[in-house]
Parts: sequence; C-alpha cells; structure tokens
Amino acid sequence: MSIEHSILAVISFRPSSGYDIKSEFEHKAAGLYWGLSYGSLYPKLKKLEEEGYITTLEEDKDGRKKKLYDLTGKGWRELENWLAQTPAPPVIKDELFMKMAAWHKEMNLGTLCLHLRARQSESKELLSYIKNWKQNKTSYINSVGMLAIRYAELKLEAELQWITESLEAMEHNDMPVGQDPSQLEEKQLERRKIALMNEI
Repeated sequence: MSIEHSILAVISFRPSSGYDIKSEFEHKAAGLYWGLSYGSLYPKLKKLEEEGYITTLEEDKDGRKKKLYDLTGKGWRELENWLAQTPAPPVIKDELFMKMAAWHKEMNLGTLCLHLRARQSESKELLSYIKNWKQNKTSYINSVGMLAIRYAELKLEAELQWITESLEAMEHNDMPVGQDPSQLEEKQLERRKIALMNEI
C-alpha cells in the first residue's frame, strides 16, 4: 500500500484538512490499519493535487477560512482501482519477534519476560481502545470497517493469549523443545566467547 493511496482513502471519508488527515494516521489504533510511519504529509498532498487526484476547497468556519482536500473524479477512480486489487500478503515486521529469534542462552530470560509484559500492557490498552472505538458514537465506521475492527480485536486477543503462554513457559521452566540440526547454538556461544575475550 502506498502512502498516496492511504491518503486518498482517508479523504474519501469526508473532505479533510491536513490536520484531519494527520490525526487519522496518529490515533492509537492507526498502526493496525495503515501500517506506516507517517512523515511529510503536505508534500504528498501537493503531489496528489498536482497530479489531479485531489482538489482543495475552502470552508468558512467561525469567520476563519479552512483549507480542505477532496477527491476529484480521477482520485475516486484511482482509489477504487486500488481497492479492487488483490492485497499483498502481510509482512510481519515486529522487533519483539526479531529479538526472540536472536535470543541465546547467555541472555537472561527475565529481560525477555519484561519485554513481553510491556507488550502485554500495550496490547491490552489497544484492545480496550478498539472495543470502545467501535461504539464511541463519534467515529465513522461502515459495516465493512466493523469486520476489519473485529479482525484487529481477534489479532490482539490471540497475541495476549500467546504472551500469557510464553510467560508461563519461561517462569515455570517449561520451554518447548527447539531444533538445532547443525549445532549452531554451541558454535554461536563459542564464537561469542572468543569475540568477547579478544575485545579485552
């Protein structure tokens, strides 16, 4: 998904100011949907306007002029073409998973438990936000959007269950059996030991 398509999607909800668009990408649950870290919005809006996908409107609010962006016919066609394309499969980019994959015997599992508890707290807070979000009487969420929110709930519930199981396994020394057909763990620890000795 390109940043430009995500901007068109947000503007499709209603004519929006730059601030409105930025807010949509920064609310608590935004990372579950947009999956982007949002940077320079205004250059993207300028590019979309120059290419004819959006147009600017002026709204007079309390005697102050406010600049709003809306989709042109070309913008609506581009958005709908993008919506009709088969989505790419999701890519898991999670620093916690990367750290767990690289964890080794010399690392304290207590530190990993702290990482998991921090994620547990964040995920519980996010799940609570999402459950309230779909009934807050202020957000626009259509029926298909409600299905997407249900997916986000189930994903977070599954993550919380996995964290609970992982913490129990580590705290009760009931870890699953790993596999190491090439004895990489032993070689890894030896390489680590030599590298640290040579550093002195």
